[in-house]
Amino acid sequence: MFGAHTAPGDFPLGPYKPKAFRTKGGRPACLVNASVTGCPDNTIIAFGGFDQFTDEVYNHVLRLDLSTFTWTLVDNYGEIPSVRMGHTTTYWRDNKLIVFGGENENRVYLADVYLFDITTSTWSQPQISGPTPRGRSRHSVCLHDDKLYVIGGTNGSDVLDDLVYLDLNTMTWSRAWRFVGRFDHTSWVYKNRLYVFGGLTQDMDRTGELCWLDFSEHPTWKSSNGLTPQLSQTNFGTDPRHGRKERHLLSHLTAPANSQNRFPSPMRQTSNPFAPGSVNAVRFVRGTDVPIETAGNHFHHFCNDTLLDFVTAANTYHDTSLSALDLESLVWKHLADGEDVFVNTNYRWHYLAISHDSTTAYLIGCPLEEEGQEPEYLSDILPIDLRRYGVTPERKEGELGGPGTMGFDLATMFDDASTSDFIVTALNDNYCGDDEEGLWAMVPHPRGSSPSSTSLSTQGGTAMAGITTIGLVGQQSPSSSANSLHSNSTPTDPSISPAIHVHKLILLSRWPHFQRLYAAKMAEFHTGRLHIPEPYSVVKAFLYYLYTDSIAPSPFCSSLATVGGLLVISNIYNIPRLRALCLGRINKELDVDTAAGIWERAGVAGENLLRSKAARYCMMHWGRVVRSEGFRKLSKKAMLELFEEIDVEGRILGGEELEVGGGGSGGGYGFGGDVTGEGDDGEGMEIRRKEAHYS
Repeated sequence: MFGAHTAPGDFPLGPYKPKAFRTKGGRPACLVNASVTGCPDNTIIAFGGFDQFTDEVYNHVLRLDLSTFTWTLVDNYGEIPSVRMGHTTTYWRDNKLIVFGGENENRVYLADVYLFDITTSTWSQPQISGPTPRGRSRHSVCLHDDKLYVIGGTNGSDVLDDLVYLDLNTMTWSRAWRFVGRFDHTSWVYKNRLYVFGGLTQDMDRTGELCWLDFSEHPTWKSSNGLTPQLSQTNFGTDPRHGRKERHLLSHLTAPANSQNRFPSPMRQTSNPFAPGSVNAVRFVRGTDVPIETAGNHFHHFCNDTLLDFVTAANTYHDTSLSALDLESLVWKHLADGEDVFVNTNYRWHYLAISHDSTTAYLIGCPLEEEGQEPEYLSDILPIDLRRYGVTPERKEGELGGPGTMGFDLATMFDDASTSDFIVTALNDNYCGDDEEGLWAMVPHPRGSSPSSTSLSTQGGTAMAGITTIGLVGQQSPSSSANSLHSNSTPTDPSISPAIHVHKLILLSRWPHFQRLYAAKMAEFHTGRLHIPEPYSVVKAFLYYLYTDSIAPSPFCSSLATVGGLLVISNIYNIPRLRALCLGRINKELDVDTAAGIWERAGVAGENLLRSKAARYCMMHWGRVVRSEGFRKLSKKAMLELFEEIDVEGRILGGEELEVGGGGSGGGYGFGGDVTGEGDDGEGMEIRRKEAHYS
């Protein structure tokens, strides 16, 4: 939870459930179609919008202090923009915001650009050259290589399908190209592709279609001087006049003649050519994890390689959830149920703002109206720590983990006895001791206990699998000593792994626990050796993470079982980024073979949300899970606990007995009426894909 007493950057361990806070100060009462933007100084800036009940349109600047959740009206100076709504505000750099477009009080659609200096609260209107794009509102913008891309929107009579960009170095508009007709959508750039997701089409249908334009295929998008290269006639590969079959995105298909469209098709609006480059579209038809864009109130945000979909309650829809689309695999994953993310369905959230470092999402809204009280649209705020759900921000240039940084280069000498100056040992992966009951047999623990029944404590010492380690907050439990992590065992001890050769400098710079241990000049300081009572493969992956800041699939971290072990370590030593990386990879790769093991590891790590997710996955795919090697490696006690995850009234149904619902499909087996079997493709999802090459 965040608030006045807890900084958003804090990452306490233990169960997590977001909590809503009532904001203070001069709260904007019923502000609609304003822009809200997360800024680096731990604030949210709200600009413009109109009053829901009086229709008055504003150009006010409001600041929300995220440390106290207090609203203030900002005195601003300079060339102040006119009143507007449905515009976009984007953080650029040097503490400046860029405002584009919108609609004024006279329903005139704007295409002007303003800059707002957050530090001085001063507005300026830059001199801009190039062809001015059409005025619009409810469009989307995204920044890439100092270009502000503007996609779609509406001008009252049309849904716009054009794409333009403003080169911020020269303040020059590009020409306009035809792309995809949308408004109220989301856009972003990832790996030289411009993506568009969701929004409303020209037929006024809310869509869950994902479209993208490949920048790497045409020099237009590589220009950095604000000038657009002359297009070559040979690039118009999809024009039927050039001998190729014309193919359109699904969203571009013309509606039937008898359909009643509020807006004409953007295909007939202008003579703009198609955007140069390859255009693709993916439509997610069905699946247990695919969010239904036509139901509920959706907020979208792109972070690293993941599109997040926050499904919040609407007046007639109360099924809420948090889902993620992995752009590499184009597979949706269900991250959490609504009760684990949102306070309850008695709130209506109207805006989503993301912290500047993309670690925290802020939903801004209000509880349902109470009788006799006027509603306040922005009275409450719900901070959501995205790292708790495995969402990690993209590394910035110069951070650890990239080529050319010290840790990354030293990783080439990882476990090299000739260059290292420190040794780490672990538990031998093949050691079973006197207990051969399951996956955790390699870790010594009292007979009859199991990791799934062991809780991780943040008070002083931490007991895990019968071993006491130094506490999570740098304190020592009474039983802790220099030997709690350092083993005096001889090399012939079958429980001790081979030595892992590392560099002390990396451990000191990247591992706070090791810093405290070394500063206290404990036994490890004098011997140059450290023993970590965890499986060898897990410890080796953890040490390699300290070098590279990555747990991507590699010879050191190839299996999800290893990632589960890293999750346990991240909680023991309170390493928030490692924890988020583990959750992110598990959410993407969880499958039939690993679900049972991840469920058990989540119990050890105290990850209740992940444990619930893994249990749900096991129930959904029970017939295959019980035949997996991961399930067979569970201890007897863990198996019994997993069986108890099944509802008391649950029963196994054959595939022919299951009802085929909107998100589910027939086939397989399920427990009771709430759990259905696998989809036809083994992932519970069907993808229909269309491609077109537009120039």
